[in-house]
Amino acid sequence: MKTKIFTGTTIALLSSSMLSAIPAMAASITNGGFEAGFTGWTTVVQPNSNGNLSITGGGTSPISGARIPSPSEGTKYAVTDQFGPGSYVLYQDISLESGANALLSFDWFAQGYAPLSTTPSPAGSTDFTVAPNEFFRVDVVSAGFNSWFGSSTAGVLATILNPVNQGNPVNGWTKTTYNLSAFNGQTIRLAFREVDNQGNFQAGVDNVSINSRPVPVPAILPGMVLAGLYIGKRVLNRKSALSSTKVSS
Repeated sequence: MKTKIFTGTTIALLSSSMLSAIPAMAASITNGGFEAGFTGWTTVVQPNSNGNLSITGGGTSPISGARIPSPSEGTKYAVTDQFGPGSYVLYQDISLESGANALLSFDWFAQGYAPLSTTPSPAGSTDFTVAPNEFFRVDVVSAGFNSWFGSSTAGVLATILNPVNQGNPVNGWTKTTYNLSAFNGQTIRLAFREVDNQGNFQAGVDNVSINSRPVPVPAILPGMVLAGLYIGKRVLNRKSALSSTKVSS
């Protein structure tokens, strides 16, 4: 029976393979405080909507002039506002590393001037032409998802915040956290969505972040790698010595 000898090169490759299995630094949100406007974000407005998504410093809303809160952090945040019915989406794609513990956090408010309504079919559709329809929601959808205002929910992976309407006035922000670990190794689309056709509605988003920590690497692994490299070097030195002995004899 032959004994297989691992050369230094083989061991080095195995060690490299072990190191490559260590999770990389995990995902983060770009411009989660909206201090750089909509940089890093994509906005979508349903055609014929009577409003828009804007960056604001708080105080009064940018279109209708309604009273709105100051930022929850920094000096700016994103908000929806309008003069009539509409539907709006704010999203960012996030690549989550394998083996990372990713905890999403964001601040929000949702002040509507009409009761919460989720009666369209399917419930939660954000098409403002289907009445009554008045709420704010937050979803994880698949990368490439663009059925924002249709009737299909295919591609909606999880609902982080169910349709809400806090009423008016709003006295402050609400913080929501959500564990994204179920989507490790995937690219997901984080989507903030607001629809209104019953009355004015301001939905604000601020301080979006991901606290993501790779799974700790076992302390023994670095030692195994170094030991492998050391043994590989000893094997190569011994083979070199044997070759020199054969030549001189």
